[in-house]
Formats: sequence, C-alpha cells, structure tokens
Amino acid sequence: MIGAILLALGCAACTQTAGPAPGPVAAARGPTVAFESIDGPPESVFSRMVQSLTSEAESRQLSVVSRATPAHYRVRVYTATIVTPKKSVVSWVWDVYDAEQRRVFRLSGEEPVSGAGSRTWAAADEQVIRRISANGMDRLAGFMAAPRSAPASAGPGRTPEPAPDTAPARDESMAVAAYDAPGP
Repeated sequence: MIGAILLALGCAACTQTAGPAPGPVAAARGPTVAFESIDGPPESVFSRMVQSLTSEAESRQLSVVSRATPAHYRVRVYTATIVTPKKSVVSWVWDVYDAEQRRVFRLSGEEPVSGAGSRTWAAADEQVIRRISANGMDRLAGFMAAPRSAPASAGPGRTPEPAPDTAPARDESMAVAAYDAPGP
C-alpha cells in the first residue's frame, strides 16, 4: 500500500511540471517564471533538459516555480532535430508569456550535433543540452532583469510608450526566425 502511494506521488511529480521544479530556485528574488511545457524531445532528453534548466536557473538565481503556481512569466519550450545533407542541429524556441497569457518575448537558436546518432535525438548529448539551457537562461535572465519603461506622459507632440504588458512581443530569434510555434 505504501509502495503504491509512493509510486503514485512519484508519477504525479513527473507530470505535474514540465520544467524545473520549485526548490531553492523559488526562494530567489525578482519576477517568477514557470515552465509550462517542453515539447519535442523524447523522455530521456526531456529529463536531462529539465535537470539542466534547473541547474542553469539556480546559477542565475532565477525564481522558477511550479507551473501550478501563479507566476509573472510562463515559458513554453519547443525543440526539434533538423537534419540536412550538410549538418544536423537541435533547433529550439522559447515563447515567454506574461501573467495575462500574452507572448512578450521569443528567443531561439540552434545547436549543431555531430557524431554517432547525428540524425536523431541520440546526438543531443550533455554538452548540447547544457548549451541550449545556458543560452536560453542567459537570455531569459536578461529579459527579466531589463527595466520595464513606464508609459510616458502624453504631451504636445509626444506619444506614450506602451506599458510592458501591452507591448508587442519582442523577438530574439537567431537562426529560426521563420519558426512560429502555436500559441496558447
């Protein structure tokens, strides 16, 4: 009976959050972020990516909370392997949404893969996963730390800037500029 309860709790923990779990990271200051989903990788890569994202968030003192918790920002991660005759890459896109579920930021990139299994997710070794996590977290941390401009007062010849929550989404795309993942 106790074994069944522990198994059920363990399974619930696996499906409850698609990103870094709350813990020491959640104690950090600043805006909170929840990882809504990580789409694309197989389970073995997904698990390693969650661990890597957790580590990278902790090193940057980002406040990551469970997706079941209210957060200032929510992130959806999309990944895919792209194989061409000349190269293979893991392509990734992070869509960042505000508390009102409006996309406010997009970042993306590609990580080259090579060697055995370069035509599959098997080529996504620890270095590839770490580079995706580190690059994404660096850019997410920069976005979260950037001061948000307050609306300027309208006067003669002046147009107020949009408030941060009504501004159009910023696009930080690198090599995957044409990729447009489905919205919420």
